[in-house]
Amino acid sequence: MTRPGTRTAVGVGTAVGVWLASRVALVGFVLGASALMGVDAARRAQAPADWVLQRFVWWDSLHFVRIADTGYLPPGLPCCDQAYFPGYPLLIALARPLTGDNTRASALAVTAVAGLAAAVLLWHLARERIGPRGATTAVVLLAVAPYGLFFTVAYSESLFLALSLGAWWAAARRRWWVAGLLTTGAAVVRVNGLFLLAGLLVMYAGQLRRDGRVRPRTDLLALLLPVLAVGAWVGYLAHLTGSWNAWQQAQAVGWERRTAWPWQGIAAGWAAIGSATTTDLVVARWADLAFVLAGLALLAVLLGRRHWPEATYVGLSVGVLVCSTLIVSTPRYALTWFPGYLLLAELLHRPGWRWVRFAVPLLCLPALGWLAVSFARHRWVA
Repeated sequence: MTRPGTRTAVGVGTAVGVWLASRVALVGFVLGASALMGVDAARRAQAPADWVLQRFVWWDSLHFVRIADTGYLPPGLPCCDQAYFPGYPLLIALARPLTGDNTRASALAVTAVAGLAAAVLLWHLARERIGPRGATTAVVLLAVAPYGLFFTVAYSESLFLALSLGAWWAAARRRWWVAGLLTTGAAVVRVNGLFLLAGLLVMYAGQLRRDGRVRPRTDLLALLLPVLAVGAWVGYLAHLTGSWNAWQQAQAVGWERRTAWPWQGIAAGWAAIGSATTTDLVVARWADLAFVLAGLALLAVLLGRRHWPEATYVGLSVGVLVCSTLIVSTPRYALTWFPGYLLLAELLHRPGWRWVRFAVPLLCLPALGWLAVSFARHRWVA
C-alpha cells in the first residue's frame, strides 16, 4: 500500500513536472516562432540576449523594472509609476544581485519562481477539495490558460496568485498568522489583496460560527497586517506627492480610469470595442467584456453553492472592474480568480466528462500560443 506521504510527493512532483514542462515549451515556442517570423531581426543579430529579454519584458513590465531600478517618482518622471504597487518591484530589486544586476532577468526569475509556487499551492488546495486527480487537472488548467503567458512574462500575476493561494490554504487550515503574512504580501503586490482579505474575513467568521464561538480569537489580529502594510505604502506616496490619493490620481492621469457605476463601466467597455483600430485591440476589447461576463457567471455559481469566502473575493475582484470608466486587462486579472480553476477541475471530473477533460487543453493551447507570440511581437494582449 502506498503511504499518504508518498502519494502527496508523487502528486506534487507531477504538478511540478506539468508546470515546468509547460513553461519551457511556451518559452521555446515563443522564441522559435519570433525568430521564424523575423521579429526585430536586426536586434536579434546584434544583441541576442537583449532580443530574448524583450520578448518577455514589455508594456507594464517596463514600469515594474523602472520602479525596481529607480524607485517611485525619479527626477523628470512625476507620473504614473505610483499606479503600481511595490511588492513585485521590491522582489525584483532584491533578486537583482542573483542575475548579475540585470533587472529584466531578475523580474523574469521572480515570475518563474512564483509561478512554480502557485502551481504547487494550487495542487495542494485542489487536492483537499477534489482529490489528487482533480488537483492535477487544476494545475493543467492553470498551465494551459490562454492568457497564462502572463505567468511567464515580467508581470505580477504569478506572484500575486502564489501569495493568494498560500494565504487561502493556510487560512483553511486555521494557520491565521501565516495567512495574515501571506495576505500582506499579496496586498502590497496588487490592490486585489484587500479583496482577498475580505474573503478571508468571511472564512474566519464561518470558522467561528462552526466552532460555536461568539468572540474572535487573538489570531484575528493577523488580518490587520495587510491593512497596515497598504496604509504604510499610501503614506509613503503621500510623503512623495503631498496627496493621500496619489494611487488613484495616477490611475486617472495615466489611463483615465475613474470610479463609475456598473452600467457606466459596461457601456465604456462596449464603446472601447467600437473605438479599437487594430486587430489586437479589437480582440483584447472583446476579451475584456467576455471575461467580465465569465467573472459574473463564476460569482453566481459560488453564491449558488454558498461558497461565501470565495464569492466575496471574486465578487469584489469583478466589481472593481465594472465600477470603472476603463474595463481593460480583464483576462489577465482573471488569471488570479483561483476558485475558477477549482470549480472547472471538479466539473471535468464528473462521470462522462472525460472527453471534455482532454478537449479543454487542446482548445486552449492554440490560443495560448497565439497570444504569447503576439505579446512577443509587442502587440497589445491584455
